[in-house]
Amino acid sequence: MINATENIKKALEERAHEESRPFCYGDYITVPIDEDGQAFCPKCGSDDLMRELPCVGVEYGYDWIAEHIIETEGEDVDIKEMYKDLLDEIYKPIKFNELEYSPSQVLEAVDPVAFIMGADEYADSLVEDGCLIELNGKYYKLDGVTE
Repeated sequence: MINATENIKKALEERAHEESRPFCYGDYITVPIDEDGQAFCPKCGSDDLMRELPCVGVEYGYDWIAEHIIETEGEDVDIKEMYKDLLDEIYKPIKFNELEYSPSQVLEAVDPVAFIMGADEYADSLVEDGCLIELNGKYYKLDGVTE
């Protein structure tokens, strides 16, 4: 399931529509679109058509195409590393005499549950802001769709 802003979901659906074609599974043929933008199977007359993505597959709806676009073109993001970078950017290093530790190292070592919860909340905020897309528990950046 795709977790993203409505604008991103809409952009992905539009792209999925553009890249796929109507397909009649009953007659197993790609269906042409007429001058009015309508598609009816030339053999059986059905308008209950699937979508075909060449070299990928055939299925109803656009979600599966959007998921394919995200997985194949999106940049897989390591949210824990992004959260570590954020912590190290906004907090000062922690010093014990001559020893110095990054804030992310300390939080992850001292309270791993708080670290994971913080990373999850940070990821959720990036999804809400349109910076990332979550798909099946993984996070992606997709040029032209995410900021």
